[in-house]
Amino acid sequence: MYKKDIIEGYFDLESGEHMETQSVAILLNSSIRHPGQDEETHELNAIGQYIYKAGRSYLKYEEEQNGKRIETTVKMGTEDALIMRKGAVDMRLPFNLDEERQGTYGSGPANFQLIVKTNDLEFSEATDGFGGRFSVAYELVA
Repeated sequence: MYKKDIIEGYFDLESGEHMETQSVAILLNSSIRHPGQDEETHELNAIGQYIYKAGRSYLKYEEEQNGKRIETTVKMGTEDALIMRKGAVDMRLPFNLDEERQGTYGSGPANFQLIVKTNDLEFSEATDGFGGRFSVAYELVA
């Protein structure tokens, strides 16, 4: 399965080593392509938290799927990144352009290991300092 997630948020990227937290508007666009099937796209608008801690940027937000809550944390970077989800879906997807990484996915009693192959990884802040863009394209192999 091939997937590309693009997260755009409006936040002020602060520098410094202390923790900065602020409320942000998040737009998530996902494109998923299973072998032999047409691409499906999803869009999510959410209010979440932008966190800057120890030189790293994070986004945290909640969403609902089929009436069940999912908490998502995205650790953003230009060389590596991580998407973690907890709740109705439990997922840990680590991204690195230089190597394949092992991830996990679970929903209900079914949990399995995945190999995550990162094809593209980008993280940048807007030139005005109020916003940013995180994009990752990857393949998952069970």
